[in-house]
Amino acid sequence: MNTLKVKVVIYARVSSDKQDRDGFSIPAQLDLLHDYANKNNMEVVMEFHESETAKDSGRTEFNRMLKFLKQSKDVKTILVEKTDRLYRNFYDYINLDVDKTGYTVCLVKEGVILSPNSSSHEKFVHGFKVLLAKNFIDNLKEETQKGRLKKAQEGYFIGQVPYGYKKINKRTTVPDLEKAPFVVRAFELYSDGLSLEKVRDILYDEGLIYTSAHPKISKGQLGKLLQNINYTGVLKFKDNIYKGKHEPIIPQALFDKAQLSFRKDNKPLYRDNHDFALAGLMTCAKCGCAITAEIKKGKYIYYHCTGGKGKCEQKKIYINELDLMPQFDEAVKAVSLAQKHIDYIKQGLKESLADKKEYSEQMYANLEAEAKRIRHRIDKITNEYYDDLVDAKLYNEKRIQWNKDLDEILIKLEALHHAEQKYYEEGVRIIEILKNAYSLYKQQSPIEQRKLLNYLLSNCTLEGKKVSYDYNLPFSYFVNFDSCRKKYARRDSNARPTA
Repeated sequence: MNTLKVKVVIYARVSSDKQDRDGFSIPAQLDLLHDYANKNNMEVVMEFHESETAKDSGRTEFNRMLKFLKQSKDVKTILVEKTDRLYRNFYDYINLDVDKTGYTVCLVKEGVILSPNSSSHEKFVHGFKVLLAKNFIDNLKEETQKGRLKKAQEGYFIGQVPYGYKKINKRTTVPDLEKAPFVVRAFELYSDGLSLEKVRDILYDEGLIYTSAHPKISKGQLGKLLQNINYTGVLKFKDNIYKGKHEPIIPQALFDKAQLSFRKDNKPLYRDNHDFALAGLMTCAKCGCAITAEIKKGKYIYYHCTGGKGKCEQKKIYINELDLMPQFDEAVKAVSLAQKHIDYIKQGLKESLADKKEYSEQMYANLEAEAKRIRHRIDKITNEYYDDLVDAKLYNEKRIQWNKDLDEILIKLEALHHAEQKYYEEGVRIIEILKNAYSLYKQQSPIEQRKLLNYLLSNCTLEGKKVSYDYNLPFSYFVNFDSCRKKYARRDSNARPTA
């Protein structure tokens, strides 16, 4: 009797002409994959193949395949020759995480099948790559923000300057003599108690034009302008205030007087500065609000729902920390591994390290090429200005914009270097956590225990006195690890996915 065929898509790729010549051609890949499908009772419903280099900005067919799979109800299996044909960079690992997407990936030449039902030892390398890829990308974003923060701390504007200022170069910002009077007059009028609408009308009647496209400023834009503390000579970035390098347009006293015209009804919430071990870790299983902690009778720590969304029966239930900690102890114990298992982890880290190296080299090449293009544009327009081919206004506009773009690229290049350092540290940290998780956990302070729990766990909820949680990747693969085979078995090259 014929069994139901598994519907699949095929993905084939070459990244250079040399690969095409060396036997990795798309026709050769397609022949292999169709042969595999025929032998394993599969129906190929779509083919996706492309010839793109690793330095290209995107993969048209790869993205089409993801869109097709997302929209399809009965096709969740991908046939591909081997790992490096499918995963080109770290973003691909995240987009094709089998636990997240539910897809099945058949790496035909490697004889490996990855799916949500794969055993831990089949998924752990993939899981490490997903985790480290995500951490690398998150660290890259974080380090880029740090680069911007460093500029702010030095007093320099990042990106567009406030209305009323103009940039002479990437480090020099001065008042715009045409626009600054608009700002000063707006503060003066609003400080006298006039409404935003009245201030807007007076500015327009006095001939103070906001922009040529919008001569009369909107009330919303006017409100933001009047609350921009940067006009006093400071620089606000991410809710922090730094001393700016730019000249103030508005005196502090005038700014403060204008702020009195804005009614402020919201008061800051009181926060307890005590470092509770489980603070911020759990949410209420009933209403989804945060679980907070407080000290009772001078020494006992109790947790309960904040009830921030209204009535919640669990708000009245107070759980002693001593009743919760053993449940988290068990969660940490479950991922502690013996030394004999570390070889699995080191293999995954080695493979991921090679991927990271290729990805970083691609990013460096892309950023440096873009920096070179921008410098060429600046040189070109400078020569054109000297030859009277462009006027001073256009020259200054373009030069300022391109210098800003160049500055951003330099920030990203420095961020990439720092993210790489964190990546190396991350691999060592994973090994040390899994080797010594429980003993390390028990020796730490409450705040360090919370950091470790956040690293291991997600979606922690509390219902009554019962804690529920999920493990983050890759730690979910190591729970009850001894139930898996202790060594890598030779994969059956004819292994087949379930329907």
